[in-house]
Amino acid sequence: MTSRREQTERAILKALGDQLCETGMAGVGINVVARRAGVSKELIYRYFDGLPGLMLAWMQEQDFWTRKSNVVKASEASQRSPSELILSMLREQIDTLADNPALREVRRWELIERNEISAQLADRREAAARSFIDRVDGLTDEADVPAMVSILLAGVLYLMLRAKTEAYFLGVPLRTEEGRERLWEALKHLMRALPDDLKEQSLNTLEGRRRPNRMKKDHAP
Repeated sequence: MTSRREQTERAILKALGDQLCETGMAGVGINVVARRAGVSKELIYRYFDGLPGLMLAWMQEQDFWTRKSNVVKASEASQRSPSELILSMLREQIDTLADNPALREVRRWELIERNEISAQLADRREAAARSFIDRVDGLTDEADVPAMVSILLAGVLYLMLRAKTEAYFLGVPLRTEEGRERLWEALKHLMRALPDDLKEQSLNTLEGRRRPNRMKKDHAP
């Protein structure tokens, strides 16, 4: 059974999401969220320790990197190939941003402003992303996987956010399912550039092969 506090927290988080959809971050503040949720601003400070804590709590549920995704869970990831995992991550990025206008507003705001709140959001996302990408980094000397994924991920983010002001980019529709599927097919094509090992062997197998090599280096005279 949900407690009264949990119900109030849900109402506050929903009010924040609704406000983001309506005004973007420019219209978000403790007072306006409190009015929208029908609570006192003191209650938001008590439950979330102010706007930074409220934003972090909201992003914990909304953002791919800060919520619990199967792609970044070690137990779920180990039996899949790095190529498959990276593609799954990119697909979840497309779907998450396409279905969540409030999240798009926050990500757009983060790109143009660095402050106490945006810095915490970006730093937490970076830490979560690194916990995933570090597992595939160094599995091969044939490709700089973090750099490749950075370009692909940045492209997805840019195009999904660009859809607010532009319906097309180089003729590709950005606001339709058809356009998103075209982007998805392009990502799959680009991922073929990865070395065969990263496409054909499981992450668990590749990590197991890397560990003995590291031990040999560590014990080399």
